[in-house]
Amino acid sequence: MEIFLYILFGFISGVIGGMGMGGGTLLTPLLSFTRLPQRAVQAVNLVSFLPMCATALIFHARHGLVEKAHILWIVLPAVAFAAVGAWVAVGASDGVLRCIYALFLLGVGMWQLVRVLSADSEKKEAVRPR
Repeated sequence: MEIFLYILFGFISGVIGGMGMGGGTLLTPLLSFTRLPQRAVQAVNLVSFLPMCATALIFHARHGLVEKAHILWIVLPAVAFAAVGAWVAVGASDGVLRCIYALFLLGVGMWQLVRVLSADSEKKEAVRPR
């Protein structure tokens, strides 16, 4: 049964990752439904990210969707702070890692909710007669 879950979770995260929305953001909480410890969940996520990202990047680059002028401004700090994050993850317990990830998802979800609600209120304001 667990193999079926891995295949299903790989399928779902691959589709989302291929769209450029971060399949790992979904894969990590999905894998928490298995018996894997949190560090293993994060390691599986990292390993699966490489081929998923490479495949999606090829498709997006072929369609001219990669903003080459901005790549270094994102990649350089990301690489530097990935080392910091890995160092923190190695020293943290599974519970702490789960809490950090939950807070991250909660923060992103709240930010998205605020953006949607403010965009919706701006549309209503633009339509309102004066």
